[in-house]
Amino acid sequence: MTDKELNREIFDYILFLLTAARGCVDEPHMYGPLRLVDAASRIIGTYQRVKGVDDEFLNRLKQLIDEKKYIVMESEDEFTRFIDELIAQSVDEMKRRSGVKA
Repeated sequence: MTDKELNREIFDYILFLLTAARGCVDEPHMYGPLRLVDAASRIIGTYQRVKGVDDEFLNRLKQLIDEKKYIVMESEDEFTRFIDELIAQSVDEMKRRSGVKA
C-alpha cells in the first residue's frame, strides 16, 4: 500500500467515524455500536494490508465481525452477546500474547 493510499484510507476512517458520531444523535441507539464494530473490522483489514500481516486471530476476528455485525437488525440482545463474545475472545488472546495464565 502506498503512502497516498494509506492516507486516503485513514481519511476515509476519520470521515466514517465523524459521520457515525453525527448519526448517533438521530439514528437508533444500536447503530453506534454497529459502526464501532464495523470500524474495528476496517482497522484490522488496513493493518493487514499495510503490514502484510497474516495474524490468525485477527483474521478470525475480522471474519466473525463481517459475518455477524448485521444481526443488530434482527436482535439487539443477540448483537450485544456478539459484542461480549468478541471482547471475551480478544481478552483471552491478549492474555495469551502477553503470557498471562488464565
